[in-house]
Amino acid sequence: MAGLFKSMFGKNGKTSQSGEESTVQVDRKDVAEDLFIEKKPILDDTFMASTKGILAIYHYLESDFETKGFDDSMISPDESHKKENIRLIKFDLEIIIQKVRIYHDSLLKEIDFHIASRSRAGLVDLVEELKSRKTDLMEHIQKVNEIENALKSNSGYCERAILSYQRGFMKGMASITQASLLSKAF
Repeated sequence: MAGLFKSMFGKNGKTSQSGEESTVQVDRKDVAEDLFIEKKPILDDTFMASTKGILAIYHYLESDFETKGFDDSMISPDESHKKENIRLIKFDLEIIIQKVRIYHDSLLKEIDFHIASRSRAGLVDLVEELKSRKTDLMEHIQKVNEIENALKSNSGYCERAILSYQRGFMKGMASITQASLLSKAF
């Protein structure tokens, strides 16, 4: 039996037919990876390049979490699935906060350098303008701290995102029940 397979199929998956060798064509349809794995970045690099600082956090928090919750419940209407996705929302926000912190720290160092060097050059008006920008930046840094504390305590803007996601998830579960059970006649 093994000899029969060896004679029909060579080492490289080739079929031997009356002395001729031809490759075997395999018609294979793979399941698309995106069916199971969401590859959408939190914020792609082009967004971070154009939206810096606290605006990146606000942009994320303004996302449509209700639709995401609804869609996720259609995939898996399970409580553990919902809890995992809520944790992912929080982790994504933490990542964005860290990116914003890095950006703010870099900008603060740059402003401090320019204040010191322009002060030495005697550019009083420019130094005052830079100090004003530094004050604005410090206010943004304080707001980022507030958002981070709200994230840790599940309140404020973070709570809005989570409530929105939960509402969408519940709507999805209700939709499944209505479509599958309530529409059936007894």
